[in-house]
Amino acid sequence: MRRGHRGDHNVSAQRLRTLLDWRGRKLEASVSQFLTPNVEVVEHPDGHVLIVGDLAVSHVSAAAVTSVAAAQTALVVADLGYSCSLTGFVGDDDAGAVLQQTLQRTAISLDVLMVAQWPTYVATPETAVMPEEAAGDTPEQQRVLPFNGMSEYQAHLQNRVERGVRNASRLLVVDQGYGSVGDPRATVFAAAQCDIPCFVFCAPHQAKHYANASSIVVEAGAPAEAAAIEQLAQWLRASQRASNG
Repeated sequence: MRRGHRGDHNVSAQRLRTLLDWRGRKLEASVSQFLTPNVEVVEHPDGHVLIVGDLAVSHVSAAAVTSVAAAQTALVVADLGYSCSLTGFVGDDDAGAVLQQTLQRTAISLDVLMVAQWPTYVATPETAVMPEEAAGDTPEQQRVLPFNGMSEYQAHLQNRVERGVRNASRLLVVDQGYGSVGDPRATVFAAAQCDIPCFVFCAPHQAKHYANASSIVVEAGAPAEAAAIEQLAQWLRASQRASNG
């Protein structure tokens, strides 16, 4: 009888694993039709600083773009001498291609997916998050992604984060309210599950979602100011010392 119960348990566990694998494949398939060229898993170097969140540009030209939000943050972290990775979305257009080329030249490990038939978000005063939108008094605008609310894109991003934190030393979230991070609490929780610190740069109206982060800097467009960059540098040094014991 006992052997029979163990057999039933093993069969049930196998069925559960099969179901979870099937659901994972269905999610990848449903999202991949909107992404180009593919959604292959990216293996980041051990100990990397995982940066995730809103990718955007400004001052676009045929040969260059100015990186803002998470893209800018990744460049700052790399310039400070840290091995880092970047996870997020860009549009399937020239601006997105030039941004990725800019990031690749700095040896940042990229897990940046291109959303088909959607433009890379260009941050300008005209496209900025307005107070009425931040307060929820007007509908959310589509910026980085072509859907509002928790979409398959955002679920896919969370899946990439949960993979990326497994060998990361730190998680750095940049959430300017452009729509990339669908579940901030789950993103912070992913870092906690792997026992790594989580630093957040976010717009004021997003701060309430990151109460459990290790450290948070509330600033639009982060990290644009020298003071914000210094805060980030101090946190990176302090968290490195802590991890080294």
